[in-house]
Amino acid sequence: MPVASLVNYSFAFNDFEFGGGNSVYQIMTIDGLEDLPVIRNQDDNRGYQDGMWTGRDFLSGRNLVFTITVRGDTNYNMNYYLDLLQANLVPQQQGTGLLQFQLPGSDLQRIDARVRRRAIQINTDYSSGLATATYEFFCPDPRYYDDEEKSTDLTNATAVAGRTYNRVYTATATNPANPNATGMSYGGGAGSPNLITNDGWTTTYPEITIQGPAINPKVTNVTAGAFLLIDATIGTNDQLVLNTDYRTVTLNGVNRRALLNNSSTWFAAPPGTSYYTFTATGTDGNTACVVTWRNAYI
Repeated sequence: MPVASLVNYSFAFNDFEFGGGNSVYQIMTIDGLEDLPVIRNQDDNRGYQDGMWTGRDFLSGRNLVFTITVRGDTNYNMNYYLDLLQANLVPQQQGTGLLQFQLPGSDLQRIDARVRRRAIQINTDYSSGLATATYEFFCPDPRYYDDEEKSTDLTNATAVAGRTYNRVYTATATNPANPNATGMSYGGGAGSPNLITNDGWTTTYPEITIQGPAINPKVTNVTAGAFLLIDATIGTNDQLVLNTDYRTVTLNGVNRRALLNNSSTWFAAPPGTSYYTFTATGTDGNTACVVTWRNAYI
């Protein structure tokens, strides 16, 4: 189970905690966490002319480098805790582990990572009971996220036929220039299950889970003007998952990407609020369309 809370300046990798005020593992420096990841650009030269053709910019993976001091306490010596650190921060051949962290002024946050390097110098400090370890983590997804996951069930929203207005015209609370204004809302007011709110400052990619029954389910990002349409009948015991980051479609855990209608366009949730809707036929009280996401940062 991931840790539920950490103290300031502390981290947990796959539940192993290090750092923080009273820890035997003191984090001296962290490089790469607040930095912008390396930009992967598509610029190209202009042949026999000066200058460049500008292409699109993308973010590469993120590298985090920790410098950690290790000491003993009244229970165990330094070597015991150093062995424990090495046993828990180990390389892996594939996949990533969960690196959680707590910094002042922020909620508990997370990033997917794997250990790529370890360096421990044996010197006079080491022989005196103080070791310094350098660890490098590679994060293929450069975004980091709030640890708390948000979710909403679009089937709790009432579908509106015809044109949808993702705008709320409210009264005095948000219109100080006209304190006598009368509030009027066109779909998606505060607290609506249609609203996907990303309070971070970079795009996040929700996961959409549809529980049957549903015929030709369709999830629309009205704000972006895009939708995902599935050409299939989803039974009562079926579960369809759309991962908007990896752009996968699975039905009961099996890859069914071919069910995605060719007119579909993948979408995400940029910073701010997006308005989503769910439609299908053949639904009943068991039908659900749950969108889950986390605030994202870069």
